[in-house]
Amino acid sequence: MKIRDPLSNWSQPEAITLWGEAVSPPPQDAWLDYVNYYVHPDVVSVVGRLLVPAFVEHEGGVFLQNRFTLSGYESWKSELGEIPAVEKMINHQHIYDLFSTDDEIAEASFDNVANLMAQTLGLALRVSFPGRRFNIYVSTTDQDYGPVVGFHSADSSPSDI
Repeated sequence: MKIRDPLSNWSQPEAITLWGEAVSPPPQDAWLDYVNYYVHPDVVSVVGRLLVPAFVEHEGGVFLQNRFTLSGYESWKSELGEIPAVEKMINHQHIYDLFSTDDEIAEASFDNVANLMAQTLGLALRVSFPGRRFNIYVSTTDQDYGPVVGFHSADSSPSDI
């Protein structure tokens, strides 16, 4: 038997593991039972769109549809010039901005979301642009506001895709 996992970096969040340990009888797959008990199908649908986004092609660049405006593009193009720089500016997402909650959330959960988004973004880009190369990144530097996921067209140097 051989397991092939396109989300090989995925791990069950600690809060879900703790929930599963508190349930009686403990479920075999706590994450799946958690979905069954607490997650509405509409939430899965919108999270699916977050993880597998639509894209806009414009003047040789590829952009996240939900983050692209012509005026924003023109403004960044006049300031930055190069398309990959404009893509990098438009195509980044601060993970903290996706969640507005007073709940205590482990930093590892935000990091897991960033890594999952990067992996699925890579899948979506490969399907949508099979002959094109992109650099996909997760950044967690002190200069960032939490984890950041983004992408831009690759140059001739090695890339993630």
